[in-house]
Amino acid sequence: MKKILFIEDDLQFQSVIAEVLRFEEYNVDVANNAAEGLQLFKQNVYDLVISDVKMEGVDGITLLSVLQKFDAQVKVILLSASNDEDDEVRGLELNAVDFIKKPVSIRVLLTRIDRALHKSKFYKKDSLLESKGQHIRVDLLARKVTKHDEAVGLTAMEFELLVYLMKNKQKVLSREQIVRKVWQVNELAMDLRNVDTHIKKLRNKLQLTCVHSIRGVGYEWAE
Repeated sequence: MKKILFIEDDLQFQSVIAEVLRFEEYNVDVANNAAEGLQLFKQNVYDLVISDVKMEGVDGITLLSVLQKFDAQVKVILLSASNDEDDEVRGLELNAVDFIKKPVSIRVLLTRIDRALHKSKFYKKDSLLESKGQHIRVDLLARKVTKHDEAVGLTAMEFELLVYLMKNKQKVLSREQIVRKVWQVNELAMDLRNVDTHIKKLRNKLQLTCVHSIRGVGYEWAE
């Protein structure tokens, strides 16, 4: 049974969604604010965290950055009733797996939760990617990356970016393509320089020598 931490200060909304999730056979813990949520997160292991953005005290986006210090691959869905695009951009740049605007239908919310929890089922049948030249192996189902048989810790978004690059070897990928496929948002909603930042992190963590910058366009995994 998948375990979810739901952080929401609207207690009526919290109660309704928690009841629906339990009916769908998820194990759900609830918290009324970021402080309570962080305490529960430290004490338990969760498959997914769902957090409101606008809360008293610490907001959901700040909480996301704190949770990542404890678990770099934590999966977090952010919920917001605000139309502030800056919140959505900040959340996605911090590698939230999804950003959902309120009000949201139960059906849509459950679909997005299922997608976040079971993203591996959307991969093709082959569950292993390998780069012999870079000595990298990627287990798609376990979401594990090794370099020279040593585990390398990547954030959720770094992992998705690596997979996308490796599945498109010898192809020049524009920054816009990468944003649409990896972040799954319109390229106008995010600073494209965020792609450069994540590429740099991947190069450093995995000592990549095969990801080449294509001036004015994007990147190519040339191997």
